[in-house]
Amino acid sequence: MKKSDRIMQFIKDTLTYHELLNAVQLGRNPGIDAMRIQNELGIVRNNASTLLNQLWKEKRLVKINSRPVTFLPHSLIATLQNESLKNKTILTLAELNAALATVSLEQKGDPFLRLLGHTGSLANQIGQAKAAIVYPPKGLHTLILGESGVGKTTFADAMHAYGMVIKHQTPETYPLVTFNCADYFNNPQLLLSQLFGHVKNAFTGADRDKAGLVERANGGILFLDEIHRLPPDGQEMLFHLMDKGEYSRLGETGAKRNSNLLIIGATTESPDKALLATFIRRIPVTITLPSFSEKPISEKVEIIDHFFYIEALNLSKQIILTPDVLKALAIYPFKIGNIGQLRSEIKLLCAKAFLQHLQNNQTITIEFSMLSKDIREGLFDYAKQDPATKNYLNMFSENVIISPSQDLNPYPFEMKNDIYELISHQMDDLKRQGLSNDNINEALKNQVEEYFSSIMKNFHSARPNIDTLYKLIPREIVDATSELIEFAQHYLVTKFNNKFIFGLSFHIQALLKRIEEGRSVPNPHLSKIKRENPKEFQLARELVKTLSEKFGVVIPEDEKGFLALLLAHNRLEAPNGDKIGIIVVCHGDTTATSMANVARLLLNTEWIKAIDMPLNATISETYSKVKSTAMAIHRGKGIILLVDMGSLLQFEEQLMTDTGIKVKTIDQVSTPLILEVLRSVLYKQDDLDTLFHTLTNQKTAALTPAKKMQTALLSVCITGQGSSLIAKNILEELIKSRYKEEVKVVAVDYLNAQKQLSDLQQHYQVVAAVGNINPGLSIPYFSINKLLDTAYQEQLFQLLDSSLQGLAIPAATSKTVYETAKDMLEKYVKYVNPKLAVVNIKKCLSKLPYIPDNQDLLLDLIVHMGCMLDRCLHKDAVVFENMHSFIKENQPEFEQTRQVLDSLAKEYDTVINNDEVCYIVKIIKCHV
Repeated sequence: MKKSDRIMQFIKDTLTYHELLNAVQLGRNPGIDAMRIQNELGIVRNNASTLLNQLWKEKRLVKINSRPVTFLPHSLIATLQNESLKNKTILTLAELNAALATVSLEQKGDPFLRLLGHTGSLANQIGQAKAAIVYPPKGLHTLILGESGVGKTTFADAMHAYGMVIKHQTPETYPLVTFNCADYFNNPQLLLSQLFGHVKNAFTGADRDKAGLVERANGGILFLDEIHRLPPDGQEMLFHLMDKGEYSRLGETGAKRNSNLLIIGATTESPDKALLATFIRRIPVTITLPSFSEKPISEKVEIIDHFFYIEALNLSKQIILTPDVLKALAIYPFKIGNIGQLRSEIKLLCAKAFLQHLQNNQTITIEFSMLSKDIREGLFDYAKQDPATKNYLNMFSENVIISPSQDLNPYPFEMKNDIYELISHQMDDLKRQGLSNDNINEALKNQVEEYFSSIMKNFHSARPNIDTLYKLIPREIVDATSELIEFAQHYLVTKFNNKFIFGLSFHIQALLKRIEEGRSVPNPHLSKIKRENPKEFQLARELVKTLSEKFGVVIPEDEKGFLALLLAHNRLEAPNGDKIGIIVVCHGDTTATSMANVARLLLNTEWIKAIDMPLNATISETYSKVKSTAMAIHRGKGIILLVDMGSLLQFEEQLMTDTGIKVKTIDQVSTPLILEVLRSVLYKQDDLDTLFHTLTNQKTAALTPAKKMQTALLSVCITGQGSSLIAKNILEELIKSRYKEEVKVVAVDYLNAQKQLSDLQQHYQVVAAVGNINPGLSIPYFSINKLLDTAYQEQLFQLLDSSLQGLAIPAATSKTVYETAKDMLEKYVKYVNPKLAVVNIKKCLSKLPYIPDNQDLLLDLIVHMGCMLDRCLHKDAVVFENMHSFIKENQPEFEQTRQVLDSLAKEYDTVINNDEVCYIVKIIKCHV
């Protein structure tokens, strides 16, 4: 883990909402400063300060302008829901105090309200916990049961926080002391010493008296995690403490000590089997927390949404989930780690998507293919889910967008008017103006259509969560609306916008209110609506009948027209149920994804799946992905497979054999071809054979002889001045040894690679990129660190031969990154000893706080520094554009790197100029 990530994790783990409140209430400076990072993590204060400021620049931390300067997580400030702090990255203590003063009483008064499921699956457990905390004189000892990862520690924290609020205490007067009994499981004597303390000479090594955790927890709560690991004699000492309020330190005789505390234990085991019966009898409250699989589907989705929202805050970027991802996570039975495992899975998914975002500058999108194999395959059990689960999840038919800037209240607006009020007011205004009935009708028609076509736009920032709707609209209306939508989707064979339930719920609430008040509104275009939307109107009749029976009201005929318009204006694209599935599969890290994304954006649809085949992926791995995707998207009309070349052409027969799905394959895929296929699938009703025949005929007719262009390769590195030059040299030697025809090799820098590729493609056939960082181009990518491996070279030759039939990916080279760098430098540098240079560079890098974890990127840095030394010895100058402004913007990093490189320069009795230092800083900043 990088140092910056370690610091971020430490701050998030250390600072909680209640610690923030308590620090301010006690007049302490909240947050973490550089000195504490040094003390806790062993990172030198200057480095810690630089890293903290880096995290602040990335908007992951908020800076508190105090002495010393401290930092808080951005996500913690976001929980205050204070508009004045929304976009601020620097706060004064006064601003923070003012914001905390405005925190709602609900937030201050009941910490349990922040637990997801507090009104649902945890309602009874929270009632038990509150009773245990408030019971006089000090509360009731409690045992929390539950599988690993269900949130037992979080629940105990909430109990302590509730105790502080209800008893008007502070952490100093009402402490929470946590101890994991498993930490000393193999040393019972040391475990008991930790709990109860010891006196000098109580055992070997006890050279002084020591207070135990029981003493520290006096007046508050002692939380014993994994309490089943406590040995029997330890349990006996504890129940003596529970009975008498007395204990002794280990080795102490005579006098007894007193401790007035509440014990909360947590265990994953059955208490009857793991704990003494005499101990269990002294714990009157047992709270069992439900596992993730035991929670209702609405809570599962809320938890998933919450964890993705936290990651969106951490990244300060929008995250997009495809519907299949949400459904797969919601129904997967997380058994080993429960909610903890779910959170880890979500962090990993976001890390994968963020990496793609950095490489391709695309939106952070969580695709179905990113899920682990087990979770993907779990979606195949979707049909086995109970009707309530499917009914709820069927609402999610399009991408779910989670924004870090969205308000935690998903309804920042007020529905001040409903359609009835709009029509009534409009009609009165028009009559007062003396307009004819025809003009009035035309104006009202436009008003009604505008209302229903735009009603969902009001919910653009809403996160689709039924539980939040329950707070605004009676539960029976929301549940009835959900059932109506499910019925409507089956009836119309369509899908509705994710947020349709919001608009329809508000509409039905207003409808019932209008009927209750005895006010009706005529629909002047009822006959026109019937004529133009016959199927929707027939459905509206059925919905009105259902509503009338459920709520015991008589709904006028005119209302059917309004409902029909709502249904007509909020349907998504043509139904998935009768479409041919489309899968694009290409060699390269992002080739398929890039082309498919263009098609998605241009045709505004998600009905296409892309699978990239990196050159380190095997054919069997890629086939497995294609098979899973085909099974997930198949809707009865078959699959059309769009591939680029090679062994991918062989998937068709195997897929049909393994899945029974009819498959047709078209090769030499391109963006125009994908657009044509997608357009045909969306807007035509052809079967698979007809579509395949039409497309292949068009493709054949379009093939015309083209002027042969010279083949070219790109050699890429961060600057264009380092490893790309070496790679270019190596490539030219390899090509010369194999081909008579010249292959152009062009060294480019990472930031301008796309533009240079576009320029080169006017005159060359650019077939691949070779480098230390994937530039995210629409051509295959080869990693530079394997370029000296002969088997890997053969792959490149196969690509140059335009033949990837039966491609077998060789095993990665076993050489270290430093050995590879030495081999590469030997082929290029003239004035330094590569072996000695790599040793010196390695020492140099150990002094820098920022070095890449990724081996390919580390190789780039080492090779660049080797080339730098070679240039300096030969006195070849390089120029860094806008050097002075770059130094000013990156002053701490520049000075630190300057100091380290000076020591390297002394080894070679040379001078490393500021331009070279800037290049090193630039590489490090791009990599870290």
